[in-house]
Amino acid sequence: MKALLALKAACNQHALSVLVALVALTPAIYPEITLAAEGPANRDNGALVFEINNSSKLLAKPTENQNSITFKEITSSDPLAIKLKAYLEDHDSPLAEYSDEIIQQPQWQRALAVSWVESNFGIHCYDNNCSGIGVEPGHPAWRKYETKLDWFKDMAQLMETDRYKYKYDTFEKMKGIYVYPGSASWVYGAKKKYAELMVLTADAETEKLALSNTEQHKVETLATFPELAMK
Repeated sequence: MKALLALKAACNQHALSVLVALVALTPAIYPEITLAAEGPANRDNGALVFEINNSSKLLAKPTENQNSITFKEITSSDPLAIKLKAYLEDHDSPLAEYSDEIIQQPQWQRALAVSWVESNFGIHCYDNNCSGIGVEPGHPAWRKYETKLDWFKDMAQLMETDRYKYKYDTFEKMKGIYVYPGSASWVYGAKKKYAELMVLTADAETEKLALSNTEQHKVETLATFPELAMK
């Protein structure tokens, strides 16, 4: 009986030794377990936290302390905003600084075209009213604005109303209605600038598409060669 108890004790001691050895080797065999265990501590220190899916890939998650990109930063880097700003600067227009917000408005090309024949893109304005909304200064219907951007938003919304969007939807039709009595030169000037702005818009869309395709290619490349993502 004593011999049996001694053999059993030896087996238990051997199993315990094997278990201790395996625990000691775990970080070397499965390093991701160690990284995962250290995650909370890393989060407290503002470091990157890694989510482990397998031993060959680490996905970095940004912490809350990282800065986010603002909407204005996105729109101001839009090729259309950049092109419009350069276009307006070429005309010495004070509206150039609002380019990123102008392109967010409905009917903005049409509104700008009218402002060209009314005020040369905002150079000659009264009360920051750069398209003659409200007949003329001093008239009861005359509108005053704190900034030229406030005026432009109002002008764009006016062009979006049913009256001008569907009924008087061309510069020829606007002659005698929006502008009275109007003239052939008014119509010609507005049409010319509108055409230029539409070409500018099309060029910007082509550029954005090219940039989008380039970024998509980069994503596909990283997906095909995941080791590049680790660099």
